[in-house]
Amino acid sequence: MNDDELMLLRKFIHDLNNRVGTILATAEILQMDQSLVAKAAERAHLIESKALEIREIIRQLSDHYMQ
Repeated sequence: MNDDELMLLRKFIHDLNNRVGTILATAEILQMDQSLVAKAAERAHLIESKALEIREIIRQLSDHYMQ
């Protein structure tokens, strides 16, 4: 992988991680809302869980290609 490709990959990884952060923050805010019905709270928790899984995949990609 050349330097230009690495720089572009680094940008993509950074941008993805920022979006996952937004999803995580939104899910956490939803979980703090005491007025949510149980099903909605469960869905917010699932969103948070899956976003954390995505963040881990992003970290693994970064570790693999950015060494």
